[in-house]
Amino acid sequence: MRREEELPPPPPPRLAAYLKAIGPGVIMASLAIGSGEWITFPAVVATFGPQLLWAAAFSCLLQAVLAVESMKYPVYCGQPVHRAIQKLPPGPLGWAWAWTLMLFIPVIWPAWAIASATAATALQLGRLPGPQDAPLLLFWSLIALIVGLLVLHIGWKIQRTLELISWPLVILLFVTVLVGVLAAADLDDWSKVLSGLGGFLTDRGGLPPPEKIDWLAISGAIAYIPAGFGFNLMLSSYARDKGWGMSSKIGYISAVIGGKRVELSTQETPFKINDENLKRWKGWLQILRLDGWIVFSLLTFMTVLMTSVMAYALLTPEQAAGLRGFAIAAAQAQALSNTLGGVAWIIVLLGGFWILFDTQWGLMDATTRTLTDNFWFASERVKKWARGDVRRLYYTILYIMFTISVVIVIGSLTLKWASPYELTLIGANLGLFALTVAYPLQIIVNYKFMPKEIRPSIIVTIVLIAGMIFYGSFLVGAIAQTLFNVKI
Repeated sequence: MRREEELPPPPPPRLAAYLKAIGPGVIMASLAIGSGEWITFPAVVATFGPQLLWAAAFSCLLQAVLAVESMKYPVYCGQPVHRAIQKLPPGPLGWAWAWTLMLFIPVIWPAWAIASATAATALQLGRLPGPQDAPLLLFWSLIALIVGLLVLHIGWKIQRTLELISWPLVILLFVTVLVGVLAAADLDDWSKVLSGLGGFLTDRGGLPPPEKIDWLAISGAIAYIPAGFGFNLMLSSYARDKGWGMSSKIGYISAVIGGKRVELSTQETPFKINDENLKRWKGWLQILRLDGWIVFSLLTFMTVLMTSVMAYALLTPEQAAGLRGFAIAAAQAQALSNTLGGVAWIIVLLGGFWILFDTQWGLMDATTRTLTDNFWFASERVKKWARGDVRRLYYTILYIMFTISVVIVIGSLTLKWASPYELTLIGANLGLFALTVAYPLQIIVNYKFMPKEIRPSIIVTIVLIAGMIFYGSFLVGAIAQTLFNVKI
């Protein structure tokens, strides 16, 4: 029998208290802006036109709903939502290994480290790096990975370290993009891009015709808006470490430098269902919605809208067709420099460097903590091996991911295994499966493990069903093109 306790009171409804309370959403927003919003979706808009903007907006809505639902579980009982999922077949260890396949494999591709290194190299050379610059690009890529690894060793709570870093980086990029779009775009550009919100009313819902469509590029772009694969598990883990609701009684993952050994409980501690606790629950929901809807989803949509308008204004489809990955951002920086002078080149590339740099280490942490949680919950043998210190497991997984990423970076830049853009699309499309299954799993958790008094409305459930269908459709398109060379 699980013990039930009183739900801690939520922060008072004041701006300062709310700003202090939020956090998981800004971490995920910084990861999102570094992939879909900065690189992949603007490339789609510049190449195919803005008709799929509606899909980006709909994706933000779908992921905002899933974000809030996934963060409810730690507020209710202290544990992230994957603790509940482990109660379903094939059991705890089965799910731990399943998430390893669905999350670890898509994330080990170090596209963001190479992309941030591309920005650093371009700043150093004054131009985009070419094949002859591979040694310099390799140097900056390894620096990005190593510094990112070091960051994850610092702080009394790793979640708090990432939160403090993410706020200024998100603000920096938002301001950079705002200045760029104001300088580059006129009202006609805004009007044409915003017309894409009605793209679902056009032929094929705004998708290019079969002979022109690139499902890998489009599916990868949509999957990363706002965040993509496994983001619900990651957000739920960050909510636990933030200490929301009953999570304050569970523990968190601390760093080795500045942190201390913290007992991370595997037990759920649900709150008692009574009038006072239900009133407090509603207060906590305000925090979840602010974090999920505004900080995580709306902020990222505003960013992708501005980057799309800027790409549409600065690049013709013919120019964009030959560009991939960070070259899209660099081409915009070059075009802006013709208007604003050389400072535009520096500002855009510097902003891109920092946000992509943050994305690489943020994804390393988010994936590592999710897998750590899963195996910590699932295996007594693992806890015994770790001597009760979750950091041993966390850093073991982190070092494995780091080592594989280094090998892929070296192979990609010296043996030409794949370009950064190809690595980004590989990760995004591999993660589409995890994103698709997240929605039905959340419905099961809501109705099987949450008390009826705090279950979501039928409208939320309908949105979750829509998410499964929406992302499943893009997954089918990507699989058909990749495995069967069929474009639908």
